[in-house]
Amino acid sequence: MIFNKKWTLKHMGNVCEDELSRKLKISPEISQILKNRNVYSEKDAEIFMNPSLQYLRDPFLMKDMDKAVDRIKKAIDNNESIWIYGDYDVDGVSSTSILCIYFDSINYPVNYYIPNRLEEGYGINEEAIRQIHSKGCNLMISVDCGITSVKEIDLANELGFDVIITDHHECQSEIPKAYAVINQKQEDCHYPFDMLCGCGVAFKLIQALTPKDEFKTSLYNYLEIVTLATICDIVPLVDENRIIVKNGLKLMSEGNNIGLKELIKVCGVESDKIGSSHIGFAIGPRINASGRLGYSKLGVELFTTKSQEKAKEIANILEEKNNERQLIEAKMYQEAEAIIESNENYKDDKVLVIAKEGWQHGIIGIVASKLTEKYYKPTVLLTIEDGEATGSARSIKGFSIFDALVKSNHLLNKFGGHDQAAGLALDADKVEQLSKEVNQFAQYELSEEDLIENVKVEFELGEDAINLDLVEELHKLEPFGLNNPNPRFIVRNALLKNIMIIGKNKQHLKFTIEKDKSYDCIGFNMAYLKSGYNPGDKVDVLFQLDENNFMGNRSVQFLLKDMRLSHPKNASLNEDTIELFEKIIPNEDNLYNINKVDEAIICKKLKANTIDEAITGNKDINIFEYITKDTLVITNTVNGFYNALSDISLVDENISGGFNINYNNINHDNDKLQLIFSPNIDKIDIKRYNNIILYDYLYNKGDYSYLCKDTNNESSIIKYYNKTDLLYLNSIINNLVLEREEFIEVYKITLAKKSLEINLADIKKVFNIIPLKLFIIVKVFKELSLLDFKINHDDVLKTKSICINLLPKPDKKLNLDESKILNNLKKLNQEYKESY
Repeated sequence: MIFNKKWTLKHMGNVCEDELSRKLKISPEISQILKNRNVYSEKDAEIFMNPSLQYLRDPFLMKDMDKAVDRIKKAIDNNESIWIYGDYDVDGVSSTSILCIYFDSINYPVNYYIPNRLEEGYGINEEAIRQIHSKGCNLMISVDCGITSVKEIDLANELGFDVIITDHHECQSEIPKAYAVINQKQEDCHYPFDMLCGCGVAFKLIQALTPKDEFKTSLYNYLEIVTLATICDIVPLVDENRIIVKNGLKLMSEGNNIGLKELIKVCGVESDKIGSSHIGFAIGPRINASGRLGYSKLGVELFTTKSQEKAKEIANILEEKNNERQLIEAKMYQEAEAIIESNENYKDDKVLVIAKEGWQHGIIGIVASKLTEKYYKPTVLLTIEDGEATGSARSIKGFSIFDALVKSNHLLNKFGGHDQAAGLALDADKVEQLSKEVNQFAQYELSEEDLIENVKVEFELGEDAINLDLVEELHKLEPFGLNNPNPRFIVRNALLKNIMIIGKNKQHLKFTIEKDKSYDCIGFNMAYLKSGYNPGDKVDVLFQLDENNFMGNRSVQFLLKDMRLSHPKNASLNEDTIELFEKIIPNEDNLYNINKVDEAIICKKLKANTIDEAITGNKDINIFEYITKDTLVITNTVNGFYNALSDISLVDENISGGFNINYNNINHDNDKLQLIFSPNIDKIDIKRYNNIILYDYLYNKGDYSYLCKDTNNESSIIKYYNKTDLLYLNSIINNLVLEREEFIEVYKITLAKKSLEINLADIKKVFNIIPLKLFIIVKVFKELSLLDFKINHDDVLKTKSICINLLPKPDKKLNLDESKILNNLKKLNQEYKESY
C-alpha cells in the first residue's frame, strides 16, 4: 500500500495513569499530550495550562524601542501629526487598531492609512508616502510592514518626516534608514523571543509607552485583538504568544471589545466557548475577506468603534464580503486545479508555479495555501495584469520559500515574507523562468521524502477514552497553533458504515465508522477522498476530537485530517496483494528448506516448558517497544504483512532508522529495520538483529528451531500473533497443493492465446482460480520449460500485469512429479500440518 501521508506517533503504545495525571487531577490522555510537548513537571504543566500575564517580557530589550518611545513622546509634546501605516490582513488591521485605541486612550488624535490590496498591493508604497506627506504628517509609524521598504523610507526622509518601523517579517540585506526600526528579527536585536506577530510587536510598543502599573490594567483594552492577530498569523504559540492568546481567549469570552463581540455573534460562535479554531477558521477570515476585496478599513473601524449599532452594521458587511470572497475563492481554486491537471509537467515539479490573468489579488494567498495543503508542494500563485505577475507563495515544512525567492531575486520586481509564506511581483514574461529556477533550487533542497507530509499523531486513542469529558478537557491545552497543534489521534481497523459528500458546493466528506461503538466523522474540503472508499471497508482515520451539538444533542465527532485503508479491500483484486502471493511461491533455485525440529533449543530460547507453549504468541504487549533499528520483522501472510506495515509506518524514523521491505531474502546493506515477507528462514543472517518480531506463525516448527539456534544470546524473539492468525496461514498452506485439472485448465487457456498479458486484478476472472494457484502453476510450467512469464509494472497507469508466453512444446512428456517446486510445496504443506 502507498501512503500519501506519513503518520508518526509521538507516543507509542498504551496511555496509562501516571504521577502527573494524579497530582493535577487530569486524565492520562491529557498528561501524555503534555509530555509529548516536553512538559513533565507539575510546575511546568501549571504554567503551560495557566500562563500568567506577569511573565510578559520587558519591551525595552528590543533594539530601537527606547528611540521609538522618545520620538513618539516628543511628537505628542509638540502636537505633531502622527500617521499609522498598516496592512490589509488580520495582523495589519489588528496592529493599526490597537495603536489607534492606545492614542485614543491618551486623547491624542492620529490618522491611519491602510493600502488597498487590489490597487496598491502589500507594504509601503511611494504614492502613499506622498499622499501622507501632503496631509501634513510629521511622524509615521508602520505596523506589520516596512522592513523591506528601503526606497520608500528614503523618500519619506527626503520629504522631511520621520518613520518608525514596527514589523516582524524577515529582514533582507539592507535595513531601511528609518528613525527607529523595531523588529526582533534584526541580527543585532537581542530580544529573547523573535516569534511575535506584527500586532505583537505593536503591543510591545504600547507596553513601552505605558507606565508599568497602568499597563497592568490597560493591556486588557488590546489583548483580544492581539490574540486574534497572533492566532491568524500562525506564529508559534509558545512564550509570549502563548501568554497573550491564553489570556486573550478568556477575555474574548467576556466580550470586552464591542466590534469583536458583534463579529463573534455574526459568526454564530458561542462567546463562552470560543477557541483558537473559531478565530482561525471563522473570525479571522471575515476580517481578511474585507482586505482581500479592497475594504481593509472596515476592520479598523470595527475594532475602534464605541457604537454598538455601528459595530453591528460593520459586522454584517464583513459577513457579506466573506460570502463574496468564498465564491471568488472557489472559482479560482477550480481554475488553478484545471491548470495543474492539464499540464503533465506539474507532476514532476517540486514547486508549483501557476499564473493566470484575471485572478483576484486578494484571494491569491488563501488559494495558494489550499493547493499547498492538497498537493503538499510549495506553491507560487500569480495573477497577471498589465504585463506584471503578482501574487503569493506558500511552502511546506523544511523548505524556505523566502530563500528560494532570494535565489531568484534578479527576476523579481518586489518580494518579501518568511520561510513559509511570501509575496512577490515580477514581469509576466519571466514567470516561466521563475518556475525553472525555484524548481532547480528545490531539486537540491527537497528530497522525494520531504514531499510526503509527516503528520504527527499524539497516540492511538483507545475507545474507552473517546468521550465528551476528553473533548472538554482538551480545552485546558488551548490555545492551539504552531508548536502546540490541536491534538491529533488515530483509530485503526474500523468498519466504514456509510460515506457521503455534503455542503453547498459538495466539498465536504461525512461518514460513520464503527468499532465497539460508532463515531461520526466530518472532513472539511475533503470530498476528493470519497472515490477511494466504500461502506464495508476497513479504515484507519486520523482526526481531531470535536463536539457536535445538533438541536441540543451533544455527541463526540471526529474532525477528519487523513484516512487510509487498513487492508486492501479484496486480496484477489488488489494488485499489490496479488504480487505478495507471487513471492510465496519459490523458484526452483530458491526452494524452502525444511529444518529439523529441535524442541530443546526452542524451549530454552523461548523460555517455555513445552514446544506448544514456546510457539504460542501474545498480542497483549506494546509492540512499539521492539520496533527499533536492527530489528527483523517476519510475516508469512497478507494479514500479518499489512498489520506489520501499519505498525512500522507509525514509528519515527529516528527510532526505526526507516525500513526496507524484502521478499524471501534480505539485502543487508544498511541498519534500517527489515520487514520480510515469506522468508527462507535459513537464508537470513539472523545474528545481526537485536529483535526478531514474528507477526505470523512460522511455516513449521523446524523454522522455529533454526531461528532459536542462530540468534545471538542477547536478541529477543517476539511472537506478536494469536490463534486467530493461524487461520490466515491455513488458507495459504491449504492452497499450495493443486489438482492436476487445474494445471490442465491454465495450459488450455495459454495454448489458445499463445501469448497473453493480463492485469493482476483480472487473474481470477480469466483463469477462474485464485492468484496464488496461478503463480504455482506458471512457476512449475516455467521450471518444466513449458512457458515463460514475468510481472510488469506500468508506472504511468499504476497497474501491474502478468505476461505469459508459451514456449515450443518440449520433446519430453510433461511429468508434474518431476517438479522441484511442487515437491517442495507438498513437503512444506506436510510439515505445516505435522507442526500445527
